[in-house]
Amino acid sequence: MSAICGIVSFSGAPVETGALESMTRVVTASAPISTVLSDDGAAGFLSSGAAAVRAVSPSFLLAADARIDNREDLASAYERWGRHWHHHLWGAFAAVVWDQRARELLLLRDRTGERGLYWCRTAGGGVMFASEPAQLVASGRVANEPNRLRILTYLLDAPTAPTWTYFEHVYRVPEGHQVRLTAERVETDCYWDWTSVTPEPWDPRTAAPELARRLEEAVKRRLARQGETGVLLSGGLDSASVAAQAASALERQGQRLHAFTWTSQSGDGIDETPLSRTFIRSRSNVVEHPLEADGLWPFSRYPEAYRDLSDPESNAYPDLLLATLEAAGQQGVTILMNGIGGDPVAGRLAPELALLLRGRLGALRHRWRLTGLRHAGLLRELRFLARRPQWPAWLTPHARRQALEAGLDRPQISWRTLASPDRFRRAALASRANAAALERFDRLNRRYGVRIEAPWHDPDLASLVLGLHDRALDAAPPAKRLLRTAMAEDLPAPILQAATDKSNKSGLRTRGLLGVAREPVERLLSNSRLEELGLVTGSRLLAAYREKASRQQIESKLWEVLTTEAWLRASAGLDRL
Repeated sequence: MSAICGIVSFSGAPVETGALESMTRVVTASAPISTVLSDDGAAGFLSSGAAAVRAVSPSFLLAADARIDNREDLASAYERWGRHWHHHLWGAFAAVVWDQRARELLLLRDRTGERGLYWCRTAGGGVMFASEPAQLVASGRVANEPNRLRILTYLLDAPTAPTWTYFEHVYRVPEGHQVRLTAERVETDCYWDWTSVTPEPWDPRTAAPELARRLEEAVKRRLARQGETGVLLSGGLDSASVAAQAASALERQGQRLHAFTWTSQSGDGIDETPLSRTFIRSRSNVVEHPLEADGLWPFSRYPEAYRDLSDPESNAYPDLLLATLEAAGQQGVTILMNGIGGDPVAGRLAPELALLLRGRLGALRHRWRLTGLRHAGLLRELRFLARRPQWPAWLTPHARRQALEAGLDRPQISWRTLASPDRFRRAALASRANAAALERFDRLNRRYGVRIEAPWHDPDLASLVLGLHDRALDAAPPAKRLLRTAMAEDLPAPILQAATDKSNKSGLRTRGLLGVAREPVERLLSNSRLEELGLVTGSRLLAAYREKASRQQIESKLWEVLTTEAWLRASAGLDRL
């Protein structure tokens, strides 16, 4: 549970510490707080929880929310290398330096964005920064104004600018970037991204043990230093591989691994326990904590599970995830790992499309013989990856014009990207969805005291596959051949031999959004804040929902609409903090 924030006045006016405290109350009301001011009082940094602030010398202040894997002290790194310090750090970090002599503020973010960092200008020539956008708005120094264009990109599943947030005038520091701010200028330095990674030359015969070693190191870096370590087991190969490495590392330390699984008694709910329990029974230091999922449909815990003041984006089951975090906290778990991100690292992406584009028609036919044409994914892959956004009828004419002017009608992935396995994989690793997931995990940690870690997002681990020929990853089902080889001695045979297609047949979303949670859903749609912003026609939206619901179908983009409506209501309260 950690956060940082700060205010810098380039004019030299003294900082008001009350604004700093307002920013902190938004995210970590009960965490220990530390404050440090520059010697002239024109800059003030504040940290809460495990984050840190310090006056390194009379000339500069440092704030950091960080896990530094190469053990290089942040302050020493800046003193030695100055504004080029980011080239010498590795880990998960959001770090800020105010250099009083140079009169500049540096905002630095780690390579994949495991820690959030945002900033804004203020009246009077100042700058504020914080771990979350809502902290900046809560200061009272920036308008609580929704960013309509950013909302549109979410509603339409369209590309978004890397610096946008859901608030006007609040900007995101992109992952792998450093932002340098002075009274007159803003300079942004992209010091790392997936397009700049040079592939390592790997012999496919030695790639499997190297993958296992890198996964082990990625997991070990994320084990809890205080408290217990847990894992959310989804029943698949990715999360089981993470769990196996965590269990082995903890067993050597005489510690347990807490495994959280989702179960269902209804027959149409989420039940991911059969294969998970196969793994759990194979390890003596793994303790299972099953959670009954049937009563935790979407909006079963509204508004409690939808009170993220910074961002409307959510996973598909916020209520279930909240219950999992609560259960983890009750067991003393401070780190909860998962298998998210394994697909772009350990498996071929859109395998049938890759075979088609490379002219491997024989391999494509072989795959179809194994899977059956009924389950062939080629058309689905083509539609998903290169489709143009389908705009719903309830979008207003004004919103359509705004979306067209911003180019939101373009497909997210170009055919040029699809034509190259290397470009395609780099695009998948760099996707906004990956960054959004990591930022969501960071925010959840502040609210519930459990940090969700995704070892598969580790850049050192993911960079391995860029040097491998695509055929080294998969030839035909079962997929993820390299990972299966790497984990052959660590996972039970049923998991190694199981198919990776875990397409969710759960009826939990339908049961919630069209049934038991229909009252809060209709209440949100009937009093639409999106309509007040001029983005949707409320009557058309409600009619579309009811028409689809009568046929037990979920209206397209309903989830994005509902989570945005919930966020707009929650964030409106920032004005009263």
